Amino acid sequence: MTTDTESQLRRMQRIALLLLLLMAALFAYTLHHPAPWAAWLHAFSEAGMVGALADWFAVVALFRHPLGIPIPHTAIIPNRKNDLGESLSRFVAENFLEPEVVRKKLRSVDLSAFVVVWLKSEKGRRSVEDLVATILRWALGALHEVRVRRFLARLSSKQLANINIAPLLGNTIEWLVRGQRHQEILTQVLRYAIVVLHDNREAIRARVQQESPWWLPGFVDDRIMKKMLERVETQLFEMTLDPDHGLREKFNEWVQRLAHDLQHAPQHRRWGEDFKQQLLDNDELQDYLYGLWRELARSIEEDIDKPESAIRQQVGRWLDNVAGELEADPDMQAWVNTWLTEAITAVVARNSAQISSLISDTVQSWDGMDTSRRIELAIGRDLQFIRINGTLVGGLVGLVIYAVKLGV
Repeated sequence: MTTDTESQLRRMQRIALLLLLLMAALFAYTLHHPAPWAAWLHAFSEAGMVGALADWFAVVALFRHPLGIPIPHTAIIPNRKNDLGESLSRFVAENFLEPEVVRKKLRSVDLSAFVVVWLKSEKGRRSVEDLVATILRWALGALHEVRVRRFLARLSSKQLANINIAPLLGNTIEWLVRGQRHQEILTQVLRYAIVVLHDNREAIRARVQQESPWWLPGFVDDRIMKKMLERVETQLFEMTLDPDHGLREKFNEWVQRLAHDLQHAPQHRRWGEDFKQQLLDNDELQDYLYGLWRELARSIEEDIDKPESAIRQQVGRWLDNVAGELEADPDMQAWVNTWLTEAITAVVARNSAQISSLISDTVQSWDGMDTSRRIELAIGRDLQFIRINGTLVGGLVGLVIYAVKLGV
């Protein structure tokens, strides 16, 4: 099937050929013509014909042997395509992939504005949502593979075997203590305990009555229980409201001592190792955890396949928030521009050889004649103007030479 490019090339080739034939016809017509003007036209057509043939030879020699004759230094592109590919690869690397060139171009573009517009567009949002869904689908699919699960199980077991649980737990508690976060946790636990105690008064009273001696009157049980619950609730309220409560201080001392013992006491280290080994050896626990994972994975897979996926909607809302915040924050826009500029420049600088080698590797994989044909289709139409210009310029030069010969 002939393409538009091929049709344009053939049309220009026909024009150049017709011009050559015109020169040949003029040359033959004026060869022995007696008129004075015929000599001038003869000189013009003779030089034009020579120019046309010379430029035809030069153009054709780039792509193939003229008339199929293997003249030296012809069919340059098929014979030297690999060298041309290497030269083009070096040219691109040295002139287009230089870090300063890339950095200068990127600095002239407001990359953050492009990011905002892209994130706000339906296409950009859908692309990110599809990417997240694809990654999730791929990850979940991979984790369903038995060999992948076995590999991850071996890897996690080895990693867990290298962890000292007791010191790790001690360091975590120490971090909580440094920021008084353990007191905040205690406050939340106390508040929850007060609510649970208040909501379950009747259940506690019924339980106490069941466990009381048969000879103890019920009103005594009620009175004792009421006083006890009131005292417990009062104590919890006081601990919740008073950050300097004595029991809080004792809790603080206990937590600090526990953190120290977990990090340094041999018996706590042994406990940590025993607990870790129990986790590694407990097949039922691993089966239970895998069952939970399968349920979670199935629910995620079902959700991302729905038209109104909750995960997709959550990603979309997050993208809207990111785009909105970025659009309203000039400082962040400047940081994004700088970061993207430097990141892209670094990637290009580090991989410029691999990027440019794509040209040479691709050219090397092409057949010689196929490469010649590709290049001829790309630039052949413009090369035909060389033939046309060569014909006309050659004719004009012929006129000048003839005029000089006559001494005009």
